[in-house]
Amino acid sequence: MDKTAIKNFAVWARKKLIEDIKQKAYELGITEKDIKEPKITSSDIMIIGDKTLTREEIRQRESLVLRIREKGFNEIVEQVAYTWFNRFIALRFMEVNGYLPSGIRVLSSLEPGKKEPDIIREALNIELDLDRELVYKLQDANDTEGLYRYLIVKQCNALNEILPGLFEKIEDYTEILLPSNLLNEGSVIRKLVNDIPEDDFKDQVEIIGWMYQFYTSEKKDLMK
Repeated sequence: MDKTAIKNFAVWARKKLIEDIKQKAYELGITEKDIKEPKITSSDIMIIGDKTLTREEIRQRESLVLRIREKGFNEIVEQVAYTWFNRFIALRFMEVNGYLPSGIRVLSSLEPGKKEPDIIREALNIELDLDRELVYKLQDANDTEGLYRYLIVKQCNALNEILPGLFEKIEDYTEILLPSNLLNEGSVIRKLVNDIPEDDFKDQVEIIGWMYQFYTSEKKDLMK
């Protein structure tokens, strides 16, 4: 096990996730200094800048605003970043060791050299609580990124039912702050798959402990 590679990834991933999550919040009109009022709002639609939110996204944003007012912007960003880091590491460990109930990889592919995760191809064959019409809509629009984000959230929530200690139910604001461009080179998922040898995850729960330790040590060092 290459602990240097693990440390480098964990430290980098924390900074990257925080950066990406702050960008998602900005797209929702939320920054450390300001929470913008939407231009147009109703029970069904909200427009912030050039972004139009659905009813579900409106509810998620309202939950996010409430939590920020309770705990502060940076605290919520840190919390969401850590939540997604935990989930990505756990998903990687489970898919490498064949522990996912579906047997379908979520972050990578069994096909050598293929970058697109298998769950995208198998979206309509996997037993998750999916809105099939939404899946068809995303596929028809070639919105692979949107489909992937949707599938990740659904997979994590499904795992909550069988592994509640590891996969706590994703809160509304955590879902809406899931970073964009997860399939791109340089994303946290791509770096996790590419930079940490798959063999390091095979039946070695120890790697999860090291990941968490290096991730949290970065935050502790900054607080000194």
